[in-house]
Parts: sequence; C-alpha cells; structure tokens
Amino acid sequence: MKWGVWLIAAAMPDENHEEVIQDALAYGRAADTLGYDEAWVLEHHFTGYGTCGSPMTMAAYVLGQTTRIKVGTGISIVPLEHPLRLAEEVALLDNMSGGRFLFGIGRGLWVKDFKVFGVNMEHSREIMEEWVEVMQMAWGSRSCKFDGRFVQFDEVEVYPRPLTTPHPPIYVAAQSPSTIEWAAARGLPMMLTFILDDQAKLNQIELYASVAADHGFDPGKIDHAISCLAGVGPTTQAVMDASRDRLIWWQDEFVRASTIFAPENLKMRGYEWFAREWEKQAIAGKYPVAERVENNFRINPIGSVQECVDKLNKTAEITGVSHFICGFESVSGKRGPVLESMQVFKEEVIPRVLTPRSKFGR
Repeated sequence: MKWGVWLIAAAMPDENHEEVIQDALAYGRAADTLGYDEAWVLEHHFTGYGTCGSPMTMAAYVLGQTTRIKVGTGISIVPLEHPLRLAEEVALLDNMSGGRFLFGIGRGLWVKDFKVFGVNMEHSREIMEEWVEVMQMAWGSRSCKFDGRFVQFDEVEVYPRPLTTPHPPIYVAAQSPSTIEWAAARGLPMMLTFILDDQAKLNQIELYASVAADHGFDPGKIDHAISCLAGVGPTTQAVMDASRDRLIWWQDEFVRASTIFAPENLKMRGYEWFAREWEKQAIAGKYPVAERVENNFRINPIGSVQECVDKLNKTAEITGVSHFICGFESVSGKRGPVLESMQVFKEEVIPRVLTPRSKFGR
C-alpha cells in the first residue's frame, strides 16, 4: 500500500495567506516524519480554493524540507506552460531530490486560468497530448526538435538529463472517457477523484484496463492513485460537525471559481462530458453544494477510526487500488486538529487497511 497527503493550502476569505501556506508546509514535514509515502501539491489560480499558483516552486520547497517522502504535483496544468520549460523543471527537481519527484498532470478545468494566460481552453486536450510528447522526447535524448500543431522549435540540447529513467513517474488526472483512453494507451496511471463513489471509480479503471491491454500494457501493473478527503476523530458525527462549514465553503468556491458549469461554458468543446455529468447531477437533485458535501462525507474516509477503516477497505476491495492520497486540510483547516488527524490516521487507520487483490491479476 502507498499513502500520500494532499497539501491543499485553501484559504477562506478571513484567513491569512502566509499562515495557510505555512500550515500546508507543516503538513508536508509531518507526512515525512509520520511515515507517509508522499506529499502532493496543487495548482490553482485566482481563488481561495487553493493558494499555490506554482506547484514546481512549492514541490521544490517541500522536497528541500523533507528527507524521505516523494513529492508530486497534483496536478500541474500543463497547457498553461511551455513543454520544454516543464521538461527542464521536472528533470531539475528529479536531480535535486535524488529521484523523489512525481509529476502529476492534467489539462485544467478552470476557465479563468485559460483566459488570463491566453491559452485556448477548447484545445486543452490536444495541447496536453502534444506537450507530453515533447517532454518525453526531451527526457529521452540529449537534443530534440519539434514541429507540432501548437509548438515548434529548432533542435536544442536539453539540460539536465533526468536522474530517473526514462523519466520521473507521470500520473494523469483523468475523469472524461477520452482522457482515460489517452492515458491508458500510454500506460500512464490515473489519479482518481474524491467526488466519485467506488463503482464509478471501478468503471473508470475497467475502461482504462481494456484500452491499456489493447496497447500492450499489463493493467495489473499500473499504479493508479485514489484521491480522497480524510479526517478521523472520536466519532463520525463529531468529525462531520467540525468540518461541514469549511467543506461547504470549499465546494462552493470550486463551483464559483471554475465557472466551467456556467451556462455560457457548458458547450465548450472538449468539456462536453463534464457538462453531461453536471446535468445528471442536477436532475438527480445533487447539484446543491450542501448535497455534494454530504456525498463527500458518505464516500470518503471521514469519521471514527472504524468508519475510516471500513470505507477504505471497501474502496480497496472494489477497485483493487492500493494507492491513496488523503486530503486532511479540507476537513478541518486548523493546524492542530489536522496534524492530530494525520497521526491517528497513520497509526490507527492505515495498519488496518488490507492490501487488495488486483482486479487484473498483478
């Protein structure tokens, strides 16, 4: 089993940003000390949903403050950057950390980001695919040139060479079937979202496995990671009561800041799947933020020790996934309770979660 921690760094309107960021860094150090395997930083712009606008910078700092854990971007919004600069930064962090860097990528879901940075969001999928091709080419040879649809450059030498061969692990934030199929065709593991129940996660894994097998990859050897909100306390009701207001704000901020679900954006090319899913949720009466939060409580390891153990064992058994990344900040938000929750989770929950049998015979 692998266990990671999200460093979310969300800031409610009345919270001090320096304190929020220092808290997130403290959780990264605690993850290292407590024996977690990974810490993952987010990328968000122009919203309190997450205050880290430069995941490479924050990842570098966390790597410098820790000695053992791996640190990843969860995710780097690759269409917003130049692919060669990303390739350089990934290789640099790989070398500086002694191979402890993980590269989580995605094409982005926040309309304002693309508008501000001058990138056509309707091309995000094609840009990400082209960017990954460029980066893997740069990591795989001493020099490269490229003449693509979105970027062209003459032959250049790329430094430094990655320490990890062929390159640091890449994880893909994949929700829509087209992105899942693209990741599967390249054997790149998925980061599965906390908003989906176990059956929905399994459906994504089964689609991935079918495509991966057709392209010569063994689905049983793919290290998918499941993202989840996490919080443990004396009783399930106590944890829910302590975290409900913050989670309602956090989910509401997601809807407000992303604007992908605004009427004028629902027909955006490349994001049709998200529009259909949002419509289905609305029809089912699950559109209100409060309802979404109650669903978060229901399907994520939030509650008493036994409640968390039961939920995680159920998720592991159904999906066959043995890699979890837990977001403790979103549930409490205060440093003391978050650190205590992380410790109890590591000492009393994780040892009781059974390694699942792979659905694909690993």
